[in-house]
Amino acid sequence: MTGSSVAKSRKALTIILVLTILVCGGGFFAYKQYQDSLLSPNTSDEQIAFEVPKGSTVISVIERLYDAGLIRNKTTARLWAKLNKKNTVYAGNFLLRSNMSVQQLLDILSNEKNAIIDEVKVTIIDGDWARDAARAIGEATNLSAEEIMNKWNDISYVGELIKQYEFLSDDILASEHCYLEGFLYPDTYYFYKNTTVEQVTEKILSRSKEIYERYKDKIAASGHSYFEIITLASVINFEANTEEDMRMVSGVFANRFAKGMKMGSSVTVCYALYDDFHTWQDCERNPDIDSKYNTYLHKGLPVGPICNPCDKAISAAVDPIANDYYYFMSSIKTGKMYYARTYEEHLDNIKKYMYN
Repeated sequence: MTGSSVAKSRKALTIILVLTILVCGGGFFAYKQYQDSLLSPNTSDEQIAFEVPKGSTVISVIERLYDAGLIRNKTTARLWAKLNKKNTVYAGNFLLRSNMSVQQLLDILSNEKNAIIDEVKVTIIDGDWARDAARAIGEATNLSAEEIMNKWNDISYVGELIKQYEFLSDDILASEHCYLEGFLYPDTYYFYKNTTVEQVTEKILSRSKEIYERYKDKIAASGHSYFEIITLASVINFEANTEEDMRMVSGVFANRFAKGMKMGSSVTVCYALYDDFHTWQDCERNPDIDSKYNTYLHKGLPVGPICNPCDKAISAAVDPIANDYYYFMSSIKTGKMYYARTYEEHLDNIKKYMYN
């Protein structure tokens, strides 16, 4: 039997199978059920960005469409694809409508011209605020910084993220400026030029999840929550530059907490000032600002992270260098850190090294 004959035989068997199902299921009623199952489960025509990874098959794409809530029934979708010879999908980002039928979806995904493959590179710098990350993403993509920030402060959307990602907790909802502050891991990302806030956020949080998994066991053993560690790490990241100094500063904060002292970090005032923060002097001049972030007024950690910390800062929060210091400062000129056991020694260091 030739290849052509085999193909014809397979097609005939498939048609017979469908007809058999229709007859056994009640003829017209069963056929109507089949047709209805190919319609979208959604009535909204919301535009959705859908990514097809390289190496995807029609079957794997149908699975992902189902998981995304875009199709009703995987089995009938696969059957329709088989009957209509939809054997190929193309990698890239596709703009779909949530109310499209199986036919419309697969017609788009099987046409290479519909694939958006232009990618842009965006770097979130360690110590950046969420609004800095949003601005960088907005400058490189079709999104605006405003719509990104609005989504990151959408309590309904963020609530769904909390359910989806183990490392996010309800604690993040106490943030005064951005619910995802601290959990947008600093790294270089590649986004599609035409994308959605959801796709961008998922890519960043997937990377953040990798970092969480790296420290998960150590943090569990420490008795602290991941939220507390990230909050501490964000202050450390703001205060110090080198890995050693980050671990030393972490040790200083541990000493202060153990003695019942306030954290007393001026960089928490910087974040409390937010729009009014321009230079480090602004932080030093406003130790009395009324904010839950102000660790001069409130004991313990600030109400939430004050930046997005890097791996070194997270590691320092988990593994501080034990020391007997309670104070530290850095030279404005060189960035070198100086540590002191008493407040008098600290004042002396400021006089000696602040501008040297």
